[in-house]
Amino acid sequence: MGEKNPDDIMAECLLAGGKMLSKACRACGSPLFEVKGETLCVVCREKGKEKGKGAPAPAAAPAPAMAATAARAAPAGETEEERELRAAIAALARRAREETDPERCLALLSAAREAAEALSLLHL
Repeated sequence: MGEKNPDDIMAECLLAGGKMLSKACRACGSPLFEVKGETLCVVCREKGKEKGKGAPAPAAAPAPAMAATAARAAPAGETEEERELRAAIAALARRAREETDPERCLALLSAAREAAEALSLLHL
């Protein structure tokens, strides 16, 4: 079986109760997650498992790939956190659009809504 898509890995984490953070992994640009009190990159952890390696340590700094993608639609003066949240919302929306399981789609959209609420709090 082939490698899992990063969106699928993140969706599985959200469905299992993980919390998406507004920070990105330095290695892959994916949003970091809080899982059982630990902050980590679930994408790098999963990729490490697939390659027979241990999970790489997470890095909580802006990822150039994620920042570049989000910057295209980012309003002037937007903070790094706001750009990362916008990128996460877009990724969740893309994944929800392709999802055929209604429960998973609802979980993805709920996560996107929570990220949108966090984004609006940054504007206060």
